[in-house]
Amino acid sequence: MNLSDCLYRASSYLRHRLTARNTLGYGVHSPYLYNIVHFILYDNNRYYCFSDIEQQRQRLLRASKTVYVDDFGTLPSSSRRLSDIASSSLMPASQAQLVFRLANFLRPDVTVELGTNLGITASYLAVAASPQPVYTFEGSPSLISEAQSVWNTLKLQNINAVQGNIDLTLPDFLAQHPVVDFAIIDANHTFEATLRYFSLLARHTSPKSVILIDDIHHNRPMAQAWKQIVSDPRVTSSFDFYHFGVLFFDPQLLRKNYRMNI
Repeated sequence: MNLSDCLYRASSYLRHRLTARNTLGYGVHSPYLYNIVHFILYDNNRYYCFSDIEQQRQRLLRASKTVYVDDFGTLPSSSRRLSDIASSSLMPASQAQLVFRLANFLRPDVTVELGTNLGITASYLAVAASPQPVYTFEGSPSLISEAQSVWNTLKLQNINAVQGNIDLTLPDFLAQHPVVDFAIIDANHTFEATLRYFSLLARHTSPKSVILIDDIHHNRPMAQAWKQIVSDPRVTSSFDFYHFGVLFFDPQLLRKNYRMNI
């Protein structure tokens, strides 16, 4: 990350902390959204699966194995240590567990994750959505192989890995799935790719669909992409938690972007 991005993230994080007004759900007008925030997103209870999945994270953080990563995003393809990938690219435990609680509440029939990485977030999704399938998209065969080892250890059988360039594999998948109930965009963190993935997924939403976008303030282009997305007429309400954003598509919801600390 260059100096400009570091300075942007520091200033934008401070601004968010000082100006967010809807912490714990106060000020959220919809009872449905309030319940999601207050009772789901701010739930600190540990579920039965957390320790098993986090043991796999710790194993990856200690792994000295090197794999070659084919990267279709912002980084060049290269050989990398699993421990370095795990420490820099995996969704933090607190956020991955929030994803679990949200999916557990939504009970989606079709769940899509863009950006498998080492399979930790997909593991949380699979337990929450079970027995319904989770489709996770990843460009690098080596990362899918390592993720599969995680899923095998955890005995998760409802995960379907889709390997290849997401720009090619996602349209083919969506042609066969008219509605996506829950989606996570955590792949190519660029302005163009984020808007492209959102545009593809938004065509396949229902009023009950939810899309979570990771790293919405990773840099200025990502923040600009988030700003453009929340203004899309298909999006009714949205939550900005700084590190990630959550989008809702129910036309009965009040059109508003809630900024929250979590």
